[in-house]
Amino acid sequence: MADSNRSYSIVRILERNDDWTTASALAAELGCSARTIKNDISTLNKRAAGVVLSGPKGYRLGDAAQAAELTARRDAGVPQNMDERKKHILFELLMRRRHVSCAELAEELCVSLATLDNELVAVKRELTGFGLRLRSSGGELFIEGDERSEKKLVNRLIFDETKDFFSQLDLVNGYFPDLDLKELQEKIEAALKSHGCFVNDYALSNLILHIAISVERASNGFSTPYPALSVSDSGSDEGVREEVHTLAEDIRHIIEDAYDIEMSQSDCESLHLLLSANLIRSDHLELGGEDHDTAQRLFDIIRERVADDFCLDFSNKEFELRFTLHLTNMVARMRLGVPLRNPQLASIKNGYPFIYDVAVSIANTVWSETGLAVDEDEIAYIALHVGCLVEEQRSQSDKLHAVLVSPRRTSVDAGQIKRFSERLGSDVVIDGVVPRLGAIGTLEDIDLVISDITLTDFNDAPVVTISPFFNDRDVEDVARRARSIRRARARAEIEKSLQSFFSREFFLTDQPYADRDDALSHLGNLLIESGCAYDNFTACLLEREEVSSSAYQDIALPHPLDMDAKRTAVAVSLHPRGLRWGDTTVYAVFALAIRREERALFREIFDFIARVLTQPGAIRQIARARTFDEFVGMLLEYA
Repeated sequence: MADSNRSYSIVRILERNDDWTTASALAAELGCSARTIKNDISTLNKRAAGVVLSGPKGYRLGDAAQAAELTARRDAGVPQNMDERKKHILFELLMRRRHVSCAELAEELCVSLATLDNELVAVKRELTGFGLRLRSSGGELFIEGDERSEKKLVNRLIFDETKDFFSQLDLVNGYFPDLDLKELQEKIEAALKSHGCFVNDYALSNLILHIAISVERASNGFSTPYPALSVSDSGSDEGVREEVHTLAEDIRHIIEDAYDIEMSQSDCESLHLLLSANLIRSDHLELGGEDHDTAQRLFDIIRERVADDFCLDFSNKEFELRFTLHLTNMVARMRLGVPLRNPQLASIKNGYPFIYDVAVSIANTVWSETGLAVDEDEIAYIALHVGCLVEEQRSQSDKLHAVLVSPRRTSVDAGQIKRFSERLGSDVVIDGVVPRLGAIGTLEDIDLVISDITLTDFNDAPVVTISPFFNDRDVEDVARRARSIRRARARAEIEKSLQSFFSREFFLTDQPYADRDDALSHLGNLLIESGCAYDNFTACLLEREEVSSSAYQDIALPHPLDMDAKRTAVAVSLHPRGLRWGDTTVYAVFALAIRREERALFREIFDFIARVLTQPGAIRQIARARTFDEFVGMLLEYA
């Protein structure tokens, strides 16, 4: 049977879209494979014939009435499995009713009291992780604990189910049937604008969810009224604290007037903290002296360390302004204990492992300099900033240098050639225009020759012949040839680098490791005893795991935060049946020992692995290799 939550989401998405939607688009939005989407839709149509139509362009809603009936049944339906029943019980006890009769709950869930008792074991386990306890008295259940922890658990439950479409309020709105979250967002944005401020979209989504949970709980009698908020010290100057306090009070009045509730002290304090840690003035000036000074000092240290460890250049003024502003708010969030969820965490980590690893190093710098621990959601936000800069620099460095052979020299032709050159800007830089190939001299620094005449001269550089008109087709032909040249060079580099990355000496298969730490201990000692790594190498691997797991989808890439090995080596351990790595399972482990002088290899390894990870099932296939030669051969297939 199709997963009920996913099937419900498919119908909701198709209800929202007016046009055809491909299986790939649905899969990307729901975090599963296109094949899974096709199977789910097939099952949906068996349950309700014609509810979803299929065609060459994908899927669209067929029978709107049937779809509405399905979603209505789902919205008001009985939970279908243990996980759904656990969430239902938690939502009831944390948002709907403070006390719930065991008999009523069992009837709602269509289970016996004995079965309910078994289901409550999972509920208690979930609550324990948040410092909460499930109590019973007189045949009724209730939760005992801190109000903030209760809201934090509700937030986590909703986020975990909606993170793939967290910013789409119509889908999140399903948890709050009596609220209009879009209307709420409009009111909050109007209040922010009136104060000359804004928050980024992710922070705004977190803020709206926090307010929605507070309103829902207050409406159902979970919160106690509380007087006006007092301004607390958040590390900013007095004027800024007063500004945040005034805005928080304005938003509190908007919420209380709109929903006829009185917000609790905890709700108001949380609102104040969320604003303090995420607010940005519309003129881009940072809010707060102390946190900004800390962020500027951190940026100067980070800039030096990433240059030393990763050969990256952060000396870009626009980037410095954006990133320092982000650090300012991030430091405030961590100091105030205000989490900011990132729905793109998994896609950033698995899709861009090198960028994510740079962000992990930056997070470690923040911790070592401030004592403030940076969680994985915040690390992913750092990666967003770093990735934009790195990709921009990469696009500049990846450009090919070309010379244009064209005998035309009139001013009209010169203007046409200039416009043609500008249109090639993202792929090729034209360094000069010559009337004939022989006028170039040496071709050592030329990657490509572009000519609007047929060339008969012999030369070593690739040639692409274009029309005399410099039209769209010519631009496409040059861009296509440029991509082909880059791919060929990249493959040649990878084939060469694989000989440096891997060796038979450090190739292992089917090792009986008990867990992650056992694997790290064995691989670390292997590299130490071979003379590749220093004596503290294994301890450094474990230290890196404490900051953020080195598992990227199906592979783990453990390495020290500080790359300083005696000689570069990669220990490979393949696990075709899988190896538990913290909360996930990996099928290959590459333990990296990199000499400081060869740290450029580190990026090559990560870039190559990222390319492999984009191909579904590649790592699991490679993990089946039985010999070193077979392993290298399979890697080259993905080069």
